[in-house]
Amino acid sequence: MLCHRPGRDHRTTIRINSPIEETMNIRHILLMTDFSEIARSAYASAVNVASKLDAMIHLTHFTGVVPSLLPQRDRDQHFENLAQALSSEACTHPSFASVDVTPHLIRKRWTRSRQRALEDELEIDLVVISPTGRTGIPLALLGSFADRVIRHSSKPVLLFRPRGNATTFDPQSVLVPHDFYDPPTAVLPAMGLLSKHFDSRFRFVHVYQPPTSNDDHVRGWIESISHSRGAAMPTVEDRFAKLAHGPLAGLDVTLETCQGIPALQAVQRANDLPADLVLIGKFDGLGGVARHVVREAPCSVLTVPKS
Repeated sequence: MLCHRPGRDHRTTIRINSPIEETMNIRHILLMTDFSEIARSAYASAVNVASKLDAMIHLTHFTGVVPSLLPQRDRDQHFENLAQALSSEACTHPSFASVDVTPHLIRKRWTRSRQRALEDELEIDLVVISPTGRTGIPLALLGSFADRVIRHSSKPVLLFRPRGNATTFDPQSVLVPHDFYDPPTAVLPAMGLLSKHFDSRFRFVHVYQPPTSNDDHVRGWIESISHSRGAAMPTVEDRFAKLAHGPLAGLDVTLETCQGIPALQAVQRANDLPADLVLIGKFDGLGGVARHVVREAPCSVLTVPKS
């Protein structure tokens, strides 16, 4: 049950029907696969995005470690078999019937540096992946391979985790956790793209931390600084309203504030709405809130790197 901060409106809605300029450009999509059925469940979502944005899909498989004790001929045959399987996947899988798909077999195990080098080489704008590890076995938590890709990718990553029987990416309701202490500049370009191509509605959620014994002292210190400067500190609602009349103009945006632990509340709100997508900025390596949302959200998650 959400506990809304006393004395504050917990929801503010501002809708301004002016045009918004799209600033996020997606032309090359890196789609990760391990040939498992759960990895394949992300194919249709990647195709949906590619079709709407006229983008190319790069279907990619990292081969992993091949035992050095194997004869060279056996290793070569192993790679050849994988290359044929990947090429067949790109050419014959039903999901890829309407888009351009280029297979890329990486004959090495995955590492952060190889991931980023591949993203640069292929000029990747978006990575799409399913929430499983390399084995394709469904896990209660995010699979280790997907987790590493999301944490270390230098590009936005779409983790496709559909609700119910959905098979394509259709983010009508998007939850955007944000603290509003800094402008949400990382996610704004993605919001513009989602609004333009998917007609998405956005719910910002700001979570106030539970009060502590030091709150009165800190509040008094902040108020004294504000008084000395002759102006009150802007509230979250003030910051949201400024964004709604500026960078967010043209979007269907709603602000909700509540009290609790930010990571837990973000997941709970995604479940309660229900949201089709959680859009969240991340620092390299994932912070605590983003990590929990990626692993526990009941829907797809789009992470966007913060500079």
